[in-house]
Amino acid sequence: MRYTLTLLFAALLSLSCTTPKKNNNTGTVNWVTIEEAQKLMKTEPRMVLVDVYAEWCGPCKRMSKYTFTDPKVAEYINENYYAVKFNAESKADVNFLGKTYKNNGRTHDFAIEIASTARGLSYPTIVYFDDDFKKIQAIPGLFYAKDFLPVIKYFGGNYYKSMSFEDFKSEN
Repeated sequence: MRYTLTLLFAALLSLSCTTPKKNNNTGTVNWVTIEEAQKLMKTEPRMVLVDVYAEWCGPCKRMSKYTFTDPKVAEYINENYYAVKFNAESKADVNFLGKTYKNNGRTHDFAIEIASTARGLSYPTIVYFDDDFKKIQAIPGLFYAKDFLPVIKYFGGNYYKSMSFEDFKSEN
């Protein structure tokens, strides 16, 4: 009897110490490569969001950890965009819209081409493309979920075509 009670107690104790599994469908952006996005665009055109980052970049890591894992952000991106993560220091060649981009130094030519702004290239930079793969805008900087959600809705809902971001934010 004592053995049975000890065994039962041990079993209950071990069950109480387990943590529930994380639901992988919540807060997960469906990332694709730029090549995969181009193929997907042929059959189902949609907006494209490219996260241009560097592995050593602290703000990039925070955005990956806190912004892109937010369930509302992930859900909106997955429903409205093809999401591409691009390491700006990658050594792999990139074929984009019929042109091959290389990394001949520290920074990949593809990152320079799509993510540079008047101030240069910084990390992270999110680049938005329309459903014809025409670049809309590159926006540098760290965004947390509460500030990022209005931006992705502004572009994803095509509001950028008819109003300023300030007007969009004041209405939403």
